[in-house]
Amino acid sequence: MNSPSNDEWEQLLDIDDSDLQLTPVLRPCNRHVRDIITTTQNADVDNLEENKPVRIIPGPAGIFQASKLRKQLDIHEGGVESVLSTQEYIKKIVKDVGEDEDFNRGPWLRSIEYVKKNGGIVSGCLGDIKQHLNKGKLEQVIAIVKSCTPNVLGDLTVILKDLSGTIGGSIHHKIIDEGGPSYGKDITVGAVLILANVSVFFA
Repeated sequence: MNSPSNDEWEQLLDIDDSDLQLTPVLRPCNRHVRDIITTTQNADVDNLEENKPVRIIPGPAGIFQASKLRKQLDIHEGGVESVLSTQEYIKKIVKDVGEDEDFNRGPWLRSIEYVKKNGGIVSGCLGDIKQHLNKGKLEQVIAIVKSCTPNVLGDLTVILKDLSGTIGGSIHHKIIDEGGPSYGKDITVGAVLILANVSVFFA
């Protein structure tokens, strides 16, 4: 029996994924979702007239989706990077995750501006907590809410992030919904909190 060698066999399977048609596998099941999710109808990348927004899948699958979309865009624009493989695009997307868009958007920029206008100095990061502690408290913390979930006591468990990283915390239920001003509805993912006299507990 005449069979190709291992090298020939691997070469026959080695294909450039730019030859593949990029069509969505999942299609919306109702009209409402069809209006939200828009994709390019024509799979031929050379004939794209305009790029329509696509909702990115949350989580690790979104990294793959973002890399494919970036590759499509580069191929369409004829960029030098269009020759990269999908794996290289995924590596590039993962590397770019460090450049968090939250720190280039309005809420973060306005909060920094607010602190500076009121005579404050923005210095330090969550990564430098021990250097800025005074009797177990931080004078001020500015951070973006990465996640927030209520717990059984009525408090809000949050993960806050700044340029150096993330930190977990808890916001007492009295701040959320009792007495004086109620901040419960304002504390959402993406909101920026400017906190004063923050108690810090170490494990």
